[in-house]
Amino acid sequence: MEFSTALKDYPEIRLQRGRDRRLLYGHKWVFSNEIDGPVKDFTPGSWVRVVSSKGAYLGLGYINPRSLIAVRIICPAGTRPSRDYFRRLIIDADARRKEIFPGCDCYRLFFSESDGLPGFIVDRYGDVLVAQVNTYGVSVMQDMLVEFLVDIFSPEAVVYRNDSAARVLEELPLEKGIAYGNLPDEHTVVLDGLVFLVDTLEGQKTGMYLDQRENRKILKHFVDGKRVLDLFCYDGAWSLYAARFGAKLVVGVDQSSKALDRARWNARKNGFQNICTFVEADVFDFLKANREKFDVIVCDPPAFVKNKKSLPQAVKGYTDLNRRAMLALATHGVLITCSCSYHLTEQMFHEVLMNASLASGRKFVVLETRGQSPDHPVLLPMPETRYLKCFVMKNV
Repeated sequence: MEFSTALKDYPEIRLQRGRDRRLLYGHKWVFSNEIDGPVKDFTPGSWVRVVSSKGAYLGLGYINPRSLIAVRIICPAGTRPSRDYFRRLIIDADARRKEIFPGCDCYRLFFSESDGLPGFIVDRYGDVLVAQVNTYGVSVMQDMLVEFLVDIFSPEAVVYRNDSAARVLEELPLEKGIAYGNLPDEHTVVLDGLVFLVDTLEGQKTGMYLDQRENRKILKHFVDGKRVLDLFCYDGAWSLYAARFGAKLVVGVDQSSKALDRARWNARKNGFQNICTFVEADVFDFLKANREKFDVIVCDPPAFVKNKKSLPQAVKGYTDLNRRAMLALATHGVLITCSCSYHLTEQMFHEVLMNASLASGRKFVVLETRGQSPDHPVLLPMPETRYLKCFVMKNV
């Protein structure tokens, strides 16, 4: 794929008056209602030059007239698109991860806007790379980006997981497959000395929930000799960390039989099969029927909020879920509860937890609030890139 270095070769998108402030700070999005004039005749994925209402140049980006986020800025003022520019973005992003996790080969390698290319995500699982292309503009560059991944990292395989809900908003098809190489029959990675079986092609997200990797370590302060309940346990990552830090019993609950098969494999592989038990059930149904009390409960559900319209209903779901988890907690127990719905702000989640506490009749203090792992960095001018909320609370 080739790019022009001349600004005049890119058609102009002019913003309405006063709509340039976010972009001047480094925000990457231009909404359709911020543009002065129609955009329907632009080709999805094509490049445009963005200027302020006074004609000041703000940057180059790609456009999708079918999306509410009409333009995503890629090259701010002073830079130009080129093959080397995008290749360098990947190399620099990987170098930052190696500073954070030296000697580790399992991490989020590239995180969309935060690493300079909105809509592009790459997770590294050893010799297997998993890429997600979530926007029309990046879909046009997909072959080039896969070429760079192969050239830079020489992986055994590059998997594409273009099956996220974000692609629906961009009017892109949902698909997944192997873009390069061959997947090993049984692929494992090591995190903090624990071995995990990873299904990069069929597993949730890209195979693992890497954004919680640092949060799981806080269990070492609370679980020694305790009974632990791991809700929405998926492949048992929270459960394994709890067992490693001395829990006497861990019960993981999830409704995916395939995920639980991996969880049980992981427990056996790490020698925790006598500590960890996994139950296939809907978490709400499990909590409704549960009569046991647990010293520590981890509640890490998938995103309930798919869009702003679903927010009110999702708030009800989060409130009911946390109320039931609070009722299952032993006196003076610890609840670690999370939300990965970026439409649900930290303040909203705080209010959810207050309402759940009131409804359960239990009182809590917040010991700590946390976010996503540093290999999922938050771009300072874009609060949208901070999506994960994790509250650590103690019943008092």
